[in-house]
Amino acid sequence: MRIDRRWYLTTGGILLFLAMGITARADDAITLRWDLLHVTFMSTGNIIDAGGSASALAQDGSKITLTGSGTFQPGDSEDVTGGGTWATFSPAGASTGHGTYEVRRLIRFEGAPGVQASNAVDHIGDGTLKDNRAGLLAVLISYSDGSKGILFVSCDLPGNGPNHIGGAPESMFEGVTASKGFTDYWNHVGPAAGVDSGRTLFHVLPRQNGD
Repeated sequence: MRIDRRWYLTTGGILLFLAMGITARADDAITLRWDLLHVTFMSTGNIIDAGGSASALAQDGSKITLTGSGTFQPGDSEDVTGGGTWATFSPAGASTGHGTYEVRRLIRFEGAPGVQASNAVDHIGDGTLKDNRAGLLAVLISYSDGSKGILFVSCDLPGNGPNHIGGAPESMFEGVTASKGFTDYWNHVGPAAGVDSGRTLFHVLPRQNGD
């Protein structure tokens, strides 16, 4: 059955989604980290750090901008950490609110094929790039002003060369979308060349002793 994505952003859709027990098609034993990236652009390869931001637009052109990071286990809806900051803006660019948000629950994570650009310098993971993952994450979040929503984090690994050899499928996007209360910021603001925003990344974390 084909269901429009926006249906899941209604209250009834969220409850049904959770009641169905849908989580991830992945190894339940692993822990992943997600980040909105800060990227330093270099001719020899981009440098990847935590601490970046990403934005998305609502139907009228109003905008939400988020920072953040967190961790989750794909098979456990309760084992989540993370959060960040949020700021909203009118279609004309005026500030309409700001604060922090916290991740409350994993809804779903779907891993995807794709490899990181081999000349990237990764300061978040182990530096080998082998722990980088593409995928789509959906989590329930609560905002500091009392509103609630869903955050989608999508990582489209770029692959290598001008033809993006080994990159994630073209059906994926890079960036975030989010709902906040009754507003769905459904239109992601994708990354642009030389602009430090709109980029995301998942890492597989090392197993702890005894795991």
